Amino acid sequence: MSPSATAPVLKENLTLKATHESKLELIRSEPKLPGEGQALVHVKATGVCGSDVHFWKHAGLGPWKITDKTALGHESGGIVIAIGPGVEHVKVGDRVAIEPGVPCGKVTCTYCRSGQYNLCPTVDFYSVPPMDGTLTRYHVHPAAWLHKVPDSMSYPEIALLEPLSVVLRATDRADIRLGDPVLITGAGPIGVCQLLCAAAAGASPIVITDLAQERLDFAKKLCPEVHPFKIDLALTPEESARQIVKLFTAATHGVGGETMPSKVLECTGVESSIAVASYACQPAGLIFVLGVGKSHLSIPFMHLSTNEIDLKFLFRYRDTWPKAIRLVASGKIPSLKQIVTHTFPLEKAKEAVEHSADRNVFSVKTLIVDEED
Repeated sequence: MSPSATAPVLKENLTLKATHESKLELIRSEPKLPGEGQALVHVKATGVCGSDVHFWKHAGLGPWKITDKTALGHESGGIVIAIGPGVEHVKVGDRVAIEPGVPCGKVTCTYCRSGQYNLCPTVDFYSVPPMDGTLTRYHVHPAAWLHKVPDSMSYPEIALLEPLSVVLRATDRADIRLGDPVLITGAGPIGVCQLLCAAAAGASPIVITDLAQERLDFAKKLCPEVHPFKIDLALTPEESARQIVKLFTAATHGVGGETMPSKVLECTGVESSIAVASYACQPAGLIFVLGVGKSHLSIPFMHLSTNEIDLKFLFRYRDTWPKAIRLVASGKIPSLKQIVTHTFPLEKAKEAVEHSADRNVFSVKTLIVDEED
């Protein structure tokens, strides 16, 4: 810490970690103080992500494996309570969003040098082994990767800037424009965030799909203009796609003939859902996959090929946080915090993650809070 800084009075630190044995442990420890270029954040709110559940249940995700214990959490916001030497970007008392992906920043890194820092091969992503995540009371973070937010923004809104960043990146790369007919597959946290962004971008009509009627009803409540479609697993992907196209055509009153979505935002990563998206998408359209799936999937290759349907992907985000903050602070995305369906105190973080993983209860976004000073 800076010699002129007064050390904050800190409580016991609590951190939720997943283990290599696929267990969850709430760890109690002494808080750490920030070093050169770092800031200490009292984390006030953290969202539970599907990747957190996967890291817990499978002790890893894709190429990343937990070898001992790794703290979960990367959707976080809080308040700066101490800064280390050389920090000028933030000060004590600032409300901040934590961007969890910190690239190497070296001039020898092709991706950092070209601005594609999310693709940096040596990025430190907090919550991906070996980096501990932000589901903790006190988190030390590189100050340059903290984003100041207005005091008017609530801590839940600050935490939700992370999933919002994901869908902002997708909205940009999918080039969603006014009047684009858009299909969103999956009404989970990312799907409903994508719904809010697509609506704000002027897409019309918008159809959203899911297996669960409760999630579709929730999406309709968030965005009354959306047309929900419940997936029937007894139907083939082609049959579901034909019904979805009929829904689009009805929504446009048949003007111009049959209406198919020109952009599909695939938010599940599930093979059958990608197939539905493929058959529903108009020729020369775009399927943009946000969802995380298995390492290898089968897709309708010849259908995509003979219809010149583009298939694109994203990996996290870059340069989205300032835009996300502006959109929420200005009210352009007014319903963001409404996606939170359940809230748990930090002391019950283990129960929060277990709840988020329970498919027998309705849940969209679960939040863990530590609002005491």
